[in-house]
Amino acid sequence: MLEQTKIVLSNVSFDLGLFRKELIKALKWLQPSEVAALKNWCSENFSGRFDEIVSEVLHPQLSL
Repeated sequence: MLEQTKIVLSNVSFDLGLFRKELIKALKWLQPSEVAALKNWCSENFSGRFDEIVSEVLHPQLSL
């Protein structure tokens, strides 16, 4: 599911709202270790464009 999530997020990266929505949906399917990998991947691939959204959506999951 992680690879599928990466594809989807890459395809919707033109729209902040859609990116956020798909990121939230991805959390329902990913394992905790995959969530950490996804956060790293987002940081590497979107170079600051979505940092706030990624932190807002993924940070609570990392503290579980």
